[in-house]
Amino acid sequence: MSEEINSGHEQDEHHDHSFPSWVTFGHSESPIEGFLKVFLWLVLWTLLEVGAILKEFSFGVTMVILFGIAVIKCWFICSFFMHMTWDPPLVTHTAAVPAFFMAVLFLAIGLTTPGAVDDLATICGF
Repeated sequence: MSEEINSGHEQDEHHDHSFPSWVTFGHSESPIEGFLKVFLWLVLWTLLEVGAILKEFSFGVTMVILFGIAVIKCWFICSFFMHMTWDPPLVTHTAAVPAFFMAVLFLAIGLTTPGAVDDLATICGF
């Protein structure tokens, strides 16, 4: 009887859902503490974004900084808040498909707009 009960719970394996030590500045047992530290990372990157805008770099440098930080923040959100770090690799690969089509659509819209190929500011819609 106990074998039947245990065999029914084989699918309920416990997977390690711990945060990497570089994210939490050491080992964190509490998931809430881990998520709060990820939130603090996002706040840090947001402050760097604001600093890049206030510093008034050239347009091209500002766009590279802002898009770079946006990619990093997107990675943090997808990895931890959307739990993709702990999902099987197939889920991560599947998520790359809409990202690819978004990039294609942005390029298609940007490059087919009259005058869009003149400069980066026009491609970005500024």
